[in-house]
Amino acid sequence: MRKIRKAVVAASAVAMIGSTVAIATAPSASATDRVNRCGAAYHFKKSWPIKNVWGSDTAGRTVGYIDVYWSNSTGKNCAVARPKNGIYKPNHISVRIVKSGSGNWDQDGYGNENYKKFAGPVYAKARGACVNLEGGFRYNASWDSAEAHGSYGKKHCS
Repeated sequence: MRKIRKAVVAASAVAMIGSTVAIATAPSASATDRVNRCGAAYHFKKSWPIKNVWGSDTAGRTVGYIDVYWSNSTGKNCAVARPKNGIYKPNHISVRIVKSGSGNWDQDGYGNENYKKFAGPVYAKARGACVNLEGGFRYNASWDSAEAHGSYGKKHCS
């Protein structure tokens, strides 16, 4: 009986170590590929995080990005919102951009659309000015639904 108990304990220990190694070596979720959807004249400037705001064990973590591009020839900024890889069932992705101090938002995904990969491109003419950005989406995290959002004022001042 003792030999059987020792064998069971040893097998359990090996199984726990193996699962710990598998968890430790599992690849982390990386960002969905950033793709220039704005046009050939636009060049990438920076990404701002979209963070979880409620409904999951990932509260406060970055789960997506708002990518900003600039075209010197048009004098416009462009924005695209995208979730990270590994985000389970993203939906209702939205993004908007406006020249700071203006009320004319260009937006995508705030209506009846249900984008699941990205929202945008959206544009703001802002030569010599800054832009305000917003983006977000809903998704399922582990066993419950979650929501993510990012809002930034006076960014990418050209």
